[in-house]
Amino acid sequence: MLKLSLDALVTVDTIARRGSFAGAAKELFRVPSTISYTVSKLEEDLGVPLFERFGPKVTLTPAGEELL
Repeated sequence: MLKLSLDALVTVDTIARRGSFAGAAKELFRVPSTISYTVSKLEEDLGVPLFERFGPKVTLTPAGEELL
């Protein structure tokens, strides 16, 4: 059974609100690589992309919206 951590959900929500991994990292007081790793691991575990990446900007995919 897949377990979603509250931290991962907060991270996804913050990225969605800020529109970038860097913005989320700043708000959450983390380095961007930690944010990126958290999302990559979650996407791998779920088997779906949660964000569409456009350079530094990101938007939620339908799966990401469903998750939140």
